[in-house]
Amino acid sequence: MQELMIITSILLALTLIILVSVQPRESQRFFRDLTDQIGKPGYWQSQRGLKATTLLVSLSLLGLLLILMLLQY
Repeated sequence: MQELMIITSILLALTLIILVSVQPRESQRFFRDLTDQIGKPGYWQSQRGLKATTLLVSLSLLGLLLILMLLQY
């Protein structure tokens, strides 16, 4: 049982690494005025499925690691 949970956590961690590396990046320019963002899509409006999948995988990995820590204690 514990071996299965460890293998699952390794697979979730690798999946999370791949999902984060696939996501698009935006260059941050701190001198840009906030009015430049008017009319542009928000963070969740572009590639909503990929970002939601990344969030779900990270939450499931967190939950699995917490369960593993409780079982070890």
